[in-house]
Amino acid sequence: MLIYIGLAIFYTVCIMFEKIYRKSINKKIWVFVLVTPLLILSALRAPTVGNDTFNYLRSYTTVSQESFFSHSQSRLEIGYIYYMRVIAQLGFSYLGFQVITSTLTLFSVSRFIYKYSSSIAFSFYIFMTTRMFFGTMNISRQYLAMAILLFSVELIKKRKFIKFSFLVLIATSFHSTAIVFLIVYPLSKLKLNAMTTIKLIVVGIFSGLFFDQIVQVFLSITGRYAGYLEGRYFNFEGNIAIYLSLIINFLFFVLAFSTKYWKYKDQDILKNQINTKSNLPKFKISNENIWYVFCLLTLILSIAGLNSTIIGRIESYFSIFFLAYIPSVLKSVKSRHLRVIVTLGVIVGLFASFVVVMVYRPNWTTVFPYQWYWNW
Repeated sequence: MLIYIGLAIFYTVCIMFEKIYRKSINKKIWVFVLVTPLLILSALRAPTVGNDTFNYLRSYTTVSQESFFSHSQSRLEIGYIYYMRVIAQLGFSYLGFQVITSTLTLFSVSRFIYKYSSSIAFSFYIFMTTRMFFGTMNISRQYLAMAILLFSVELIKKRKFIKFSFLVLIATSFHSTAIVFLIVYPLSKLKLNAMTTIKLIVVGIFSGLFFDQIVQVFLSITGRYAGYLEGRYFNFEGNIAIYLSLIINFLFFVLAFSTKYWKYKDQDILKNQINTKSNLPKFKISNENIWYVFCLLTLILSIAGLNSTIIGRIESYFSIFFLAYIPSVLKSVKSRHLRVIVTLGVIVGLFASFVVVMVYRPNWTTVFPYQWYWNW
């Protein structure tokens, strides 16, 4: 546990360092420095680290023994099966497979942070303290799908629906729940304001009220996950994880709503999107517009998820964009003094929730005690 708390403190120090030496920092080297400890921990962990790691080990062992084009005994999605088969054909053991998977996932996350975050160290701090990093060591198949979807931002902005749909299709072949990401495309075109926001939240409330019926429709369409109905994912039992997620998402929404974030444009990023020939914005849809859509979807799913823990899985497809959204929405606070206070509040609040979960709910992720693969 101490290694993770130490990393959170390390990223806190890095936030301050980045603030002071921002202009002299080489962004690529900085990203590499910040992601390296995460990559080492994720790639070289023993199968005992993480709730689902043993399941991935068994799946890889089974699939690696099958011929490349044969029918698989695994019930996992076809894209993930062939992903495993390609790596197995290259002669890699499960450790090699885990190293490759961790590298691909964290490369995508790092690329996204490098390209879209206004505070690289803050984004890595969020990645750790919101326990997204633990997700890469638990539900790594879904995080591979999410890593693919992180490449979709420019396709949404440039309105390239076919390419966007193809990307979602690839992600869905790794984890079928990724199909929900299609909703982002039409929502990103909405004229966002206070009234639109309220209407969307009302939709979220009604989704929560009719959750059971919506689930039945989803199961009938996909034909998957019916077995989850009797499992812990649809057994609410006052799960405090749902409440904690809802509170955090609600507070970040309130911050965006109070600052009218849908009107905010980060001038530093906007300068990089100016077409010098026409002197007009190259993209009509701003990053902030997309981040706000993700914020709303995350909140709506948090509300709908009051009936089920599995909604947290769906919510992850949108909340991962908080890595860019949270630094951006903090930057949108006009008062410098208020911005400092709110930023400190976010840092302290996330750290406190991180430690509390680690101490009182270690079973949520079982990522500690940490064990190296070669000691297993």
